[in-house]
Amino acid sequence: MRILISRTDRIGDLVLSTPVFEAIKRHIPGAYTLVMARKGVIDVISDNPFVDEYITYDPAGIHKGFSGAVALSETLRQKHIDTAVELFMSFYPALAVRLAGIPRVIGPGSRIYSYLLLTQVIKQHRKESLYNEAAYNLMLLKPLGADDMDIKPHVYLSDNKDSCEKFLLNQGIKPFSYFVVHPGMGGSAKNLSLDKYITLIRMMVDRYKLPVVITGSYVDNVIANRITAELHDNPSVKDMCCILSLQQLKMVLFFAKAMIGPSTGPMHISAALGRPTVALFSPVKVQSARRWSPYLLPNVAIVEPNVECKEQYACDKTCLYYNCMDSIRVEEILEKVEEFITVS
Repeated sequence: MRILISRTDRIGDLVLSTPVFEAIKRHIPGAYTLVMARKGVIDVISDNPFVDEYITYDPAGIHKGFSGAVALSETLRQKHIDTAVELFMSFYPALAVRLAGIPRVIGPGSRIYSYLLLTQVIKQHRKESLYNEAAYNLMLLKPLGADDMDIKPHVYLSDNKDSCEKFLLNQGIKPFSYFVVHPGMGGSAKNLSLDKYITLIRMMVDRYKLPVVITGSYVDNVIANRITAELHDNPSVKDMCCILSLQQLKMVLFFAKAMIGPSTGPMHISAALGRPTVALFSPVKVQSARRWSPYLLPNVAIVEPNVECKEQYACDKTCLYYNCMDSIRVEEILEKVEEFITVS
């Protein structure tokens, strides 16, 4: 059976989809897995032993709009796919899957068009955040007899460790002798303030006498620049924002002593690489750790504000706890780091 798994949104979402690949291989003998993911994101799952073929979705280029969906459908048609599993309903890629004539298309009934583009709709109310996103993904495999709920996310390094270590040394850092702080997160959830991150990094450098690497994408450039400007006189603060490819970011995270970050892709990569990870989460229901934390991974410590949040989808500025993320103490974060590591 040739099975397409489609997940065309962000990095963290794709990491939380990796248990699906393994579940299919475990429970469907002889299955050939094709994974479709967004350009610029798909490299996060490179070298996954449970993926046979990768299909890149390019919504800003050749797959843009209706004509792009038609072009993508022709590519998919040539793959002779028997079954498709839409882990995330996005109109144009889902339309391409339907136009490709795939006999069986399974997915969540999360959009009105789900009932037009899917042949088998699974009712899920993900906004209720009753389960982890990875669990919701795995539930979609029930019609295939592969709904194993105990599979953890995994991310794999593409390069061998010797070449990774050489890369790090060229950046002026030694393997397992630095921390990573990823302060940005694209605005999808509440985050610590800039001042809180500056205090955190300063305390880490002073306490542990080890470098702190700041990572980030182009959308994080402003916050990273403000942090490095504030800490410009400290040579132990290494700014790697915007200079790392996704493969290089995986290397930097894998060889870190520990990683600290909000609910974002790099935090999920770190956790799925098996590295000590301190994850900072908003209490808002759809942004919560219950829905978006790394799934079943013991190397992760969750830090949340200690408030009784009643918000479902977003924050109202009239909320008494609007700035609740800054109620998280830096010492509380460092206590979680120290639960994982011994600093000599």
